[in-house]
Amino acid sequence: MARLTTRFLMLTATAVLLCLQAAIYYTRDRCSVACTEGRCVPAYSGDESNQITRSTAAQGSSEDTASARGASATTDMIRSVATTKGQLENATTDYPFDSDTGNHFTNTPPFGTKGGLNLDVWMWPVGFLVDDLRIKRDFPHKPSIRTFIESLKVEFNQFAGVSNERGKYGHRLYGLLHPSTTGEYSFIVEMTHITCAFSVELWLSTDHNPTKSKKIIATEHSDAVLPPNTTVSPILYMMAGSGNIQLESGRAYYFEFLEKAFNGRVITEVKWRTPEGSMFTSIPPSCFAMAVELDGRGQYVPSPMATALLRPLPSQVLQGHRKIKSVTDNVVSDLSVLPSCEFSAGYVSKHRVKRFRGVYEVFESSVYPVDETWFYRRNTPDIGNNQTDPKVVERVLELYKKALQSSSYQNDNVRIYQLEETINGRSGSRFHLEMELKPTGNGASIYTSEYVYLPAGSNELCHTTNFQWTPRAFVYLVTSLKNLGQWLKHLVENVEDLYAQTHDDHFELVVVDYDSQDMDVESVLKNSTLKRWKYIKKSGPFSRSGGLQAGIDYVTDPNSIVMTIDMHLTLPMGFVEYTRKHVIQGKMGYAPMFFRLGPGYTEINVNGFWEVLTYGVLALFKSDWSTVGGFNVRRFADKWGGEDWDVIDRVVSNGYEVFRLRHPGLFHYYHSWDGMWGNKTTHMTHW
Repeated sequence: MARLTTRFLMLTATAVLLCLQAAIYYTRDRCSVACTEGRCVPAYSGDESNQITRSTAAQGSSEDTASARGASATTDMIRSVATTKGQLENATTDYPFDSDTGNHFTNTPPFGTKGGLNLDVWMWPVGFLVDDLRIKRDFPHKPSIRTFIESLKVEFNQFAGVSNERGKYGHRLYGLLHPSTTGEYSFIVEMTHITCAFSVELWLSTDHNPTKSKKIIATEHSDAVLPPNTTVSPILYMMAGSGNIQLESGRAYYFEFLEKAFNGRVITEVKWRTPEGSMFTSIPPSCFAMAVELDGRGQYVPSPMATALLRPLPSQVLQGHRKIKSVTDNVVSDLSVLPSCEFSAGYVSKHRVKRFRGVYEVFESSVYPVDETWFYRRNTPDIGNNQTDPKVVERVLELYKKALQSSSYQNDNVRIYQLEETINGRSGSRFHLEMELKPTGNGASIYTSEYVYLPAGSNELCHTTNFQWTPRAFVYLVTSLKNLGQWLKHLVENVEDLYAQTHDDHFELVVVDYDSQDMDVESVLKNSTLKRWKYIKKSGPFSRSGGLQAGIDYVTDPNSIVMTIDMHLTLPMGFVEYTRKHVIQGKMGYAPMFFRLGPGYTEINVNGFWEVLTYGVLALFKSDWSTVGGFNVRRFADKWGGEDWDVIDRVVSNGYEVFRLRHPGLFHYYHSWDGMWGNKTTHMTHW
């Protein structure tokens, strides 16, 4: 008993000593917040007009680490509390609930507490730029994890329960700085043990107001953009720094530290050099606090400059042919100014095609003007769509204007938005022509989208009455999956954006699910803003061909278009409408080429190649799917690769044309197969 009493007294004395040391440390650093009724908030003293400088980046060797780091950092104390939906609904913090996972993480201490910082984490398996995080729909309002941290040092590669795709995350660390003394401060972001591609940004406000934040540090490291499971030697040390910034003691400064990493590990820490200091040191907990929103409840802290994507996404820019939408615009498919004619493609015929040879009887068309399919890698252009000869375009426009002279449109100004040429051997050329006819007065413009034909040696265009698209055709987008919850959310959000941009309600998303365990697929669809969707559940091992065929079989209307798509695509604005215009019932299907992004790259950081050999994205009318027989489910039940070429064999054998172009803004993200195929599935291609 005496031994226990002695031990208790020793522990008590130690605790008292630690408290005294903390008090001395707090007084020494003179970092203050005003505390009332158990809650700490910054001691405001008006606005500031600090000039925050642009960042510089530097890289050092491991020998420089000791002098640059200053005091050694302590181990992070990352704490999080899993809560149920009911607990969150009753929580005073009022955080958004993640209905897909059934739980969320949130802070336990009150906002404004000294020594803590807000930490929001997003699990996003693509990209290594901060902008790749900004394009995510959930950013910044709905993180995968919301927690707090007790230092400005962050490491996530061992964060329990973060993701099944290790090392692919983004975070937003934010709070309030309380300078210890008045004077010039400078900041660095220190990065160590680097085995991944990543980027970081540090933002600092001129006062406590997040909307006044300016970027003071930004750097990226892309040398480690490698496929998963690739062994690399870690880079021991990198750093990026700011210029000198005037800060005042007794004031609060909002700051925000953003990071996006891909496929690996990096340890990052924000440090400062104080006016009286000679080297960079860790920022003590007494000099930072958790952020407080204006109403004091600590909900989402607005920081529009730091969280906004300031450049448009290629997939969300409506240009060229994508400006003309038949469902929402008054589009005319026949002005009745051209003579009628029948079109017969001399390059297609019904004949038996040898296995996997049908793709070699599909030919690319050309476009005018030059579209957004040309990308540059190391200053070398990657091949985009072929350009139609400008002289041919001038000739088509001249002949169309000539036909207008004997009509009520004779005085209209004519503008070609898009022209696509398909050469019909030596017989002539077929054109898909999209134009705007603008009256010279105050009348409304008329938009045309029609197929015309120019026979070889002819001076007259004709309207192909047997080869025209169906403006109001209903389109079904069919996909299949197993355990691809994050990618399902990506696709659903993408399709939601398609409708929001175009208001085209003549399409439906069909999802065939092989008993996914990582997410409630049907709930994701139910909780979306999609006007039309269908959930089909299947059991057994995953089969791409079987899943897609189940979606095709679901469609009963022979006059509807069915398009097979991939879960990992980004569908550009106008994609559904463009598909309508290039699927002709009984005549032609559409198989667009997409741009396959390399590991770690996205549509705002493009690196990859145009996939010219795949036909996995294919659209036909349901009646034509029935004619060709759909997918060969028996042959490709447990195989990936070849099922699309097999379908093209039968499409070509039945005398159908396949329209083929690189589709602007159609990107395919790199991904793993983890949890999707099972042990019995045969992989026939690399990725």
